[in-house]
Amino acid sequence: MKKETNLRKILLCTLFISLAAIFLAYLGFVIYFSNHFLFHTEINGIDATGMTAQQLEDAFAKEVDDYSLTIQGRNDLTDTISASDISMKYTTNKEIHDLLKKQNQFLWIGSVFHATKKDVTHCISFDEDQLKVRCDSLAFFKKENITKPKNATIAYLKGQGYCLISEKAGTKVNKKALQKNVKEAILTLEPSLSLERSKCYVKPTITVETPKLKKLYAKIQRYSNAKITYTFGSKKAVVDSSKIHNWITVDNKKMKANINKDKVRSYIDTLASTHNTYGRNRTFTCSTGKKATVSGGDYGWLMDREKETDSLIRLIQKGAKKKKQPTYLQTAASHGTPDWGNTYVEINLSQQHLWYYKNKKLIIDSDFVSGNISKGYNTPQGVYSIMYLERNAILGARSNADYRTPVSYWMPFNGGIGMHDATWRSKFGGSIYLTNGSHGCINLPKAVAATIFANISSKTPVICYFN
Repeated sequence: MKKETNLRKILLCTLFISLAAIFLAYLGFVIYFSNHFLFHTEINGIDATGMTAQQLEDAFAKEVDDYSLTIQGRNDLTDTISASDISMKYTTNKEIHDLLKKQNQFLWIGSVFHATKKDVTHCISFDEDQLKVRCDSLAFFKKENITKPKNATIAYLKGQGYCLISEKAGTKVNKKALQKNVKEAILTLEPSLSLERSKCYVKPTITVETPKLKKLYAKIQRYSNAKITYTFGSKKAVVDSSKIHNWITVDNKKMKANINKDKVRSYIDTLASTHNTYGRNRTFTCSTGKKATVSGGDYGWLMDREKETDSLIRLIQKGAKKKKQPTYLQTAASHGTPDWGNTYVEINLSQQHLWYYKNKKLIIDSDFVSGNISKGYNTPQGVYSIMYLERNAILGARSNADYRTPVSYWMPFNGGIGMHDATWRSKFGGSIYLTNGSHGCINLPKAVAATIFANISSKTPVICYFN
């Protein structure tokens, strides 16, 4: 019984001593952590466990002394700013002492199992002027490392047509933006700064996604996709992108595109000079079988260049795809050679003989008397067309002529000159016209004039020539 009592006393004594030791240990840590940071305390990335406020400040001071900022740019270009470059120093931070005061040292046991992370303001000073000078001297501002950004543009590429050319980023750095970001990085002791991520590069002002550029590109595409096919009988002239791109003026800066009217007019002038027949010499095989050349007259294809220029520009602006004939001031019967087609009056002034063909068929031929050569009333050669038809006309009534001559069939083709019956004549042809000719008209036997009048219509070509 006595032994059991002694054993109990020993156990109780041991337990008391153990509890006292644990309490003393706990109390010791409480006292220790009254001026040291708890377990697993991290401040501004530094493990502050067991540190005093001064020790932590010393650690911060060393971190500042050893600090350098690596600046990363495009094309693997980097540069560094060190603490010594800008006279960078650490100054005492009241926040650290406040953090230490605020921690509950009696709960130090909990810190063994739970980490605490805190951030305080780095009390850092540096020379602003030195920072500016160092920033100015960075590799990113050396001439050989600077390429300006390029805006997206629209350009015509041979074999591809109009294309959107993507913008180019370049390597030009915005100095103010860099200085601002560098300063912020230094104040938080960031080890590196990416110029790309911090948006320090000067950006192109126009990209392929810029709405105005996309709209302009669509407009130009519409222009260049137009296809206008001019028809001249069996001949064609095609206006497509191969020509149109030479007429489009693109101003990428002002985001405008215009069709150069002068260039379009130049093209229309070329078409006109190629296909107009008005006023041109024409060589043909006459009814006698000989070759004859006729010049002058007012007959033939004559393009309205101004209207056709405007018309073509409008069609291009619409992106039209169509076949069309040009706008004409005057037309002819055929685009072939000769342009008077298969229905015409052929008047050989040398032979004093005419032929009237209708749809290739000879309707009638006859001698005639033309203008009096001796008095200067020569009948002009040239290609003309019947102006109108009139029955029972009075020649000279519509002019200041000193004669009034009634005729049954009047077919003018050159102002006051035309074909008509001449009942006052008994003979036609030969050399009568040399001394006893008309005032310029083609005098015909009445029956011949009647036949022509009955089978002809206005605008029928009349070819007067010497051969």
